[in-house]
Amino acid sequence: MAVETTYTAPSAGRLFFALWVPPACAGTLHAMAGAVVGRSGGRLMREDTLHLTLAFLGDIAERRLPALLEHAAGLSLPRVPVCLDRLGFWAQNHILFAGSSAPDPALGALADSLQESLKEAGFLAETRAFVPHVTMLRKLLHPGKLPALPAQAWEAEEFALVRSWRSDRGAAYETVARWPLQAAVVS
Repeated sequence: MAVETTYTAPSAGRLFFALWVPPACAGTLHAMAGAVVGRSGGRLMREDTLHLTLAFLGDIAERRLPALLEHAAGLSLPRVPVCLDRLGFWAQNHILFAGSSAPDPALGALADSLQESLKEAGFLAETRAFVPHVTMLRKLLHPGKLPALPAQAWEAEEFALVRSWRSDRGAAYETVARWPLQAAVVS
């Protein structure tokens, strides 16, 4: 059952499933990225767009969106702990990111399970190795010495289907729908 659906008129855009970063953590990450962009340049991601991608679908025909929403609503995925405790830089695509030095295996299992179900349902051509990260800056040529990231930890309670568009001001995101992650059953 979807928690929230904001599906609007058909339009172009790429789709992905993600965990949104909670506001307090997003504020910390945004401030740290702002300090890096202040001395090194790059394009700062907006605080309200910080997310951790679980599965990237790319372009999906609008006619397939109802089936995708139905598929996602039928999934029973667990709540997972997330901890971001280090900053990193991918030079090949000029991205500063927040990552985890030791990701909880449950987070990887969630992403793998979601990707596999999407592949079986025909929404993904292939599954990809999951690397948990939150993109903070784009188009960064060299970050210099990165500051230490105080651990940003939370339990993810929902996942979302998100549509993104590229514009001259960067990426814009629209949450298409959200679904709860299931609490662990205590026996």
